[in-house]
Amino acid sequence: MSIAFSHNPASDYLRVRNAVRHFNTPEGGVVKALDGINLNIGQSEFITLLGPSGCGKTTLLKIIAGFERLDSGKITLDSQTLLELSAHRRPVNTVFQSYALFPHMSVGDNVGYGLEVAGVKKPERVQRIGEALEMVGLAGIEKRLPSQLSGGQQQRVALARAIVNRPKVLLLDEPLSALDRHLRMKMQIELKNLQTELGICFLFVTHDQEEALTMSDRIVVLNGGKVEQLGTPTEIYHRPASRFVADFIGESNVFEGKVVRFDDFGADVQCGELLIRTEDRNLITGSAVEVMLRPEQFTLLDSSTSAAGQQVLTATLEQAVFVGSDHQLVCRLASGQQISALVRGHCHHLQVGQPLQLAYSSADVHTIPAVF
Repeated sequence: MSIAFSHNPASDYLRVRNAVRHFNTPEGGVVKALDGINLNIGQSEFITLLGPSGCGKTTLLKIIAGFERLDSGKITLDSQTLLELSAHRRPVNTVFQSYALFPHMSVGDNVGYGLEVAGVKKPERVQRIGEALEMVGLAGIEKRLPSQLSGGQQQRVALARAIVNRPKVLLLDEPLSALDRHLRMKMQIELKNLQTELGICFLFVTHDQEEALTMSDRIVVLNGGKVEQLGTPTEIYHRPASRFVADFIGESNVFEGKVVRFDDFGADVQCGELLIRTEDRNLITGSAVEVMLRPEQFTLLDSSTSAAGQQVLTATLEQAVFVGSDHQLVCRLASGQQISALVRGHCHHLQVGQPLQLAYSSADVHTIPAVF
């Protein structure tokens, strides 16, 4: 069985324009939960709203759902103005962190509750409940109670209840946060596969960077009610638009410097005693920049490896932590700056205090406009 959804691949299927929402604090201040948000989202995209607590991601989700109001701005879905519709009339459904299942009702009744409220006749209701449960891998458990299910199964029931009404957008508010790590990783894959099969927009809220990178077509990084960056997981991770994004997404080594030379192939950036080469061709001599390298972009040199065509940093080892097939090395540069390197292979021979040579490619060096 399959559930049929209308399809509109337009990149502006869901549009948010100049969305502003402020809250007054008990102390008389104002919190800018949303401070002029603009987004264009496609009908079949998996979009993640990512950011720290208080960045505005859940507020935006609640406004789209109709549970919260905008102070100013406009939101349209498939060319229809959402703000003119009450929450129950909006073509969206929400999956909550708490699942919000009715404990006294069977799985089938939970999934079909919205259909019953909408006046859908029983034969069609039964068919659509079965389709929805099959979509989430729970066919045949209609008569069970939520208390008879595992946490992962309850989460799937909540998903089935949300998709059975055939929404144009599915809103997910940290729905996996209550699951253990193993089940959470499994559900990430299942959610992404479900979204691909349905072909509808999933708008997913999380503060978990790994979760966002794993599942998303594009990520919206929010900070202080503003969009810091909107891009694919690869763009967000390897080409962060700001220092905030670089620090928030994964681990990064950032060096403050100034462009001292520019040519047709890139630029040289003086970072204290370090001269770092980058292939960035959009820099201006004399400009202040921040240079970023991810830990996994370093290679530990030894007698069997060559640094041909690469740049090399010399640092002193402070700590080596075994993380599966890799070692996380914490090192100190002569300048006093601490850096992190994630290297493959056996590092048991390394001793705290010994000098190390870490090689990296100029192609991996990413520059960010400096804001000191």
